[in-house]
Amino acid sequence: MGKRAPTELAAGGRALWKAITDEHELDAVQEVQLMEACRAKDRLDRLDAVLRGDADTWMKLTHRVQTEDYELHVDDALVKANQTANQMKQLLAALRLPDESSGKRPQQRGGARGAYKASGRAGSVSSLERARQAKAGS
Repeated sequence: MGKRAPTELAAGGRALWKAITDEHELDAVQEVQLMEACRAKDRLDRLDAVLRGDADTWMKLTHRVQTEDYELHVDDALVKANQTANQMKQLLAALRLPDESSGKRPQQRGGARGAYKASGRAGSVSSLERARQAKAGS
């Protein structure tokens, strides 16, 4: 049996925590990533309730006494739900849990890539440095 779910998680987050920790042994970094994914799951559940019309999930319906109207404004709930779903997907992928059928983990990305990657060999001179040296006459 996996590690007990943190008490601050709602039902969806606890279920996700249990499903993963029952099947996998996680290190400290993976536990932090899982916790964030579980929080994202809970946010998604609340956003889904808002999108389905459950106003009590994150807001209160107020009565305007002067006009006898009721107003409810929900701004960007669908956008936030999509962003949170993407964040949860990325956090779960970052756990690098092994495939059930093969037991293999997803590819580990090694260090910096692209613009962040150090170019050339250690001790090599960049083309900019070679141009500076040529201009200086060295």
